[in-house]
Amino acid sequence: MAYFPFQGELIRLRAFEAEDIPALHTTLNHPELAGRRYIPWGFPGDFPLSKQQVEAIYKKWSEEEKGIHFAVVLRGSLELIGHAECDWGWDPHCPQITVVIDPAHQGKGYGSEVIRTMVDYLFKNTPAHNISAWMAEWNQSALRFATAHGFKECGRWRWDGIRDGKIYDGILVDILRPEWTRWVETQGEADHAA
Repeated sequence: MAYFPFQGELIRLRAFEAEDIPALHTTLNHPELAGRRYIPWGFPGDFPLSKQQVEAIYKKWSEEEKGIHFAVVLRGSLELIGHAECDWGWDPHCPQITVVIDPAHQGKGYGSEVIRTMVDYLFKNTPAHNISAWMAEWNQSALRFATAHGFKECGRWRWDGIRDGKIYDGILVDILRPEWTRWVETQGEADHAA
């Protein structure tokens, strides 16, 4: 069987293509993703995005030099259900990841497969010793998701922004290679005990 580490039983991670723009436009404009769609700086986080803005996001992602942006698709139908990112910016030993799943597809295990696929690949195939992610303090579902997959809160950007008239912090979470190893062993033991 061919080696293809960017898929699970339910999902596949692949490069974005121009024909993904209409589906990406729909997903990024889902009202529940306002402020948590994790798109490049300079694009509005809360406001609806035009087709031209989504085309510009696609272009920016496709030209990224120190990161990779994945289309998250269902393995069977290849329907686009989200996007994921791995950005090693200033240091390949400490990449940052992002997982965004369309709200219509959340709670079905797709995001879990995406994060496991990305983290496993990075720790097994790169020099990464620390993988991090960030979220706004008000995005408690993202924090619960990250901690359910072995990440721990490791820092905050105090007074990072204002939402609904309230100041919030930005939260940084990470997982170290030894923590990931223990987490994988624990999850394997839990699977065998079930």
